[in-house]
Amino acid sequence: MNIEEEKERLLELVQGNKKAFELFYGFYRPQLYGYVFKMVRSHEVSQEIFQDIFIRIWKQREHIDIDQPFRSYLYTIAQNLVYDYFKKVASDRNKIEAFKLHYAKSSANNIDENIGFKEARDHLEDILALIPEKCRQVYVLCKLEGRSYQEVAKLLNISMATVNNHIVKASSIIKSNWKSDVFYLFLFFFIFQ
Repeated sequence: MNIEEEKERLLELVQGNKKAFELFYGFYRPQLYGYVFKMVRSHEVSQEIFQDIFIRIWKQREHIDIDQPFRSYLYTIAQNLVYDYFKKVASDRNKIEAFKLHYAKSSANNIDENIGFKEARDHLEDILALIPEKCRQVYVLCKLEGRSYQEVAKLLNISMATVNNHIVKASSIIKSNWKSDVFYLFLFFFIFQ
């Protein structure tokens, strides 16, 4: 795509043209996905970050400066999202380590552990019931059964962007409904058992 053609497509994108959006999505996917993958070394995380890049592009399309190189804009967003990902991973690791230390000190016996795990699992089931059916189905397949976005998209005959949208929506509902003490207990059992 030459500079003039890119400017024309960017103008269409700024005006909300979905075909222009899909054109950029397809055109930049291989190189941008590869760029992200080199940094995070995970296909699933790379896919999530790539999807997040284009979700941001779509949501902020009115603010795109068509006179600036779009490729640089994309790579700046990618770099920021990768940075945010690593900050979150480091923060999550610190929280999990702190919880493991606390849990090891305060855990009385296996009966208490089993009760706590059942409570966390029941709480997750209650929250999953709040999520719209299709959204819940995608979340369970990806996050609880460990299937890839691509596999779920193919299985349900939907786009990977739709899969990502469902994951974002379900994750938001789950995060806003978790009791923090139950959440960390569930994390401990779900990740470390």
